[in-house]
Amino acid sequence: MTNQLEMFSALVDLYNDGLADEDMFFSELSRFEKIDWKKENMINQLLAYNALGAAYGNLKSKSLDYSRAYYDNEYVYREISYYHNLLYVVVRVTKEEWAALYWTAFRLWCRAYLCIANAYDHLGRFNEAQQYYKLAAMDDKNAIDVEINQGYSYANMHAFWIEEEPWILRKAQQFMRKHERHYKEVAPELMSTVCGWVAPSFDVPQVDFSKVENGIYEQWVNENYLRINRFCDVEQFSQLSLLDNVKLPYVSDTKEREKLFESSFEEIKKSFVDTRKIVFQTVVDKVEVNTELLKMSYKNLYSIFDKIAVFLQAYLKLPVEVYQADFAKIWYDKKNNIRPEFLTRPENLSLLALYNVNLDVYGSKKFAYVIDEQTKDLQRIRNFIEHKIVRISDGPMSYDDYQLAISKHELAINTIRLAQLVRCAIIYLCNFVMHSEYDKCH
Repeated sequence: MTNQLEMFSALVDLYNDGLADEDMFFSELSRFEKIDWKKENMINQLLAYNALGAAYGNLKSKSLDYSRAYYDNEYVYREISYYHNLLYVVVRVTKEEWAALYWTAFRLWCRAYLCIANAYDHLGRFNEAQQYYKLAAMDDKNAIDVEINQGYSYANMHAFWIEEEPWILRKAQQFMRKHERHYKEVAPELMSTVCGWVAPSFDVPQVDFSKVENGIYEQWVNENYLRINRFCDVEQFSQLSLLDNVKLPYVSDTKEREKLFESSFEEIKKSFVDTRKIVFQTVVDKVEVNTELLKMSYKNLYSIFDKIAVFLQAYLKLPVEVYQADFAKIWYDKKNNIRPEFLTRPENLSLLALYNVNLDVYGSKKFAYVIDEQTKDLQRIRNFIEHKIVRISDGPMSYDDYQLAISKHELAINTIRLAQLVRCAIIYLCNFVMHSEYDKCH
């Protein structure tokens, strides 16, 4: 099987270069997708998820317009899902100490992050893309690809920044000048435009957390990308990344609705910041972990997603009763199709980013392949917290019909992962409103 996977991976590369027969490519792709990879050994799982992710990445790049939002294109979601599963296997390799696989796992892990970063950048998930580019760069082999793609990403994301925008432009200019030959060949107009913008001549000053009030907490927030601050993903420990400074853009509407949106966003933001503090106290403070507080935080984070759904219902005037505004369901009509209110905004990538966060948290009933292993873990933990028994126990997570056994460490990791998704959703909500309000005036 390992030899077959290596041959399939070579076929994927040949197809990307236009050197492979299309019928053979699709035939082999279909064959390998039918295999239940969870029953294979971990080296084959790593190779399979990498090759399948690359295959759909190639199909995506050949057929899609990156400037438009795609809500139901299987190429996009299959690529991301396979790479997510690869990352999940790497975590297993580390936990189970399969030392012989470390180097292979590390290389594929970094490459997967590069591919996911590119995909997220095209889906409007700019914040997470920056985090993943940094992880991909841990393998020196990816350095040039990471820097070139970051140059494009910084150029794309500048429209959502105000105070931080000049520093984003500086980052884009640095990479474009460093890889001038590439940009002049591939995107000369973009390079000319970006390098023509005014940017600072020095980097953002760094933070000394020992001199900041509640410095341990503030550093933990930044290290875990939990600040409601767009620049935190670009430069974690800069002066510009210290405050929860993302604000809801001005909404042009009746005074009553303007007040509704303002109070709704403040509730969303306050709920997150307060829950974030509780997570820190239960995970980091040197006291016995209060698992009930951690479980409460987990439930609170899910409730914030539903508050965002209520905001979307009101802002887009969706034909859904407020009490039915559920972040998992609000995207679909009664026939389980994406609502036209979303599809009629093909250039608002931030709305697509919100939809994608929904898939990471809830998966998709319409596309079963979207529900990857990370998503299953988040859902499973929530289900047991809400309805069954959660027992804190050392060792890997296990469960039966009635109870789930999980370590404090793993519960904390999943809670932080969920908090990161909520935080990104809040930022993407603001980006979406900013884009929509701009469209109203132009």
